[in-house]
Amino acid sequence: MVYRVRESAYAVLYEQVWGNNIFTINFPTDTDMLCGEKNVTIPLSTEDREKVEMEYDNIALSIAAYEGSPGVNQFSSKFDASRGGGGKTKLNKEEQRGFALFQGKGKCARCHVSNDQMPAFTDFTYHNLGVPPNPWNPALLADPDFRDPGLGGFLRDNRGEPPEVYEPELGKMKVPTLRNVDRRPPTNSIKAYAHNGYFKSLKGIVHFYNTRDVKPTCLDLYTEAQALAAGCWPAPEVAENVNTAELGDLGLTEDEEDAIVAFLKTLTDEFEP
Repeated sequence: MVYRVRESAYAVLYEQVWGNNIFTINFPTDTDMLCGEKNVTIPLSTEDREKVEMEYDNIALSIAAYEGSPGVNQFSSKFDASRGGGGKTKLNKEEQRGFALFQGKGKCARCHVSNDQMPAFTDFTYHNLGVPPNPWNPALLADPDFRDPGLGGFLRDNRGEPPEVYEPELGKMKVPTLRNVDRRPPTNSIKAYAHNGYFKSLKGIVHFYNTRDVKPTCLDLYTEAQALAAGCWPAPEVAENVNTAELGDLGLTEDEEDAIVAFLKTLTDEFEP
């Protein structure tokens, strides 16, 4: 990672912030190729490895500063304007209904918490939502047996935890913020939701949360569009530890699903009253 930052088009900007230490590291000429190999350690001197670790920390600090900046966390959505007082704006009836469902029947607020102490619409916990494999996932195309083990895989592979520690965490992914959820990605390309991009719309993922355990299991690795057309959902990418307490059979009507989607769209920043 440090090598590729150094070789990037924005390396000059990095140098403006952190100095030229990153350019003094003696990387092997075939570092880029070695970076693409699994279980390969880049041969570096002790001095150079210490520099790499320092620059890696600097990169992490840069990312943290960006993620904590007003450019990312503006809190300037319609929802914020409606809650801030002063009569800036009000949620319409559909959005208000969606917010009530979000907090109640839809059970969304159990994980996507938002209050004065936690305004990010996440409780930062990990859950396996039973999301199906994405047939267009490059990892799955390369290996039909690929399944993303989530937090459990990290504990198993990176920290070497014993089975009794990592197995209860298999398939669990971190609860994301819902702020700017209608801007994923923030371009004209197709939106994607869930850890593997299986869902292509807010309506699709809300409908999945509502009906995952109600519809029959698809016979194949259907895409979201194919599953909706067939009236089924594929089996979870990881079958262990699926959260059945807070989603899967919510009993929402289609109108109630639409109301929740309408509320979610009020979380987009840069709202102008």
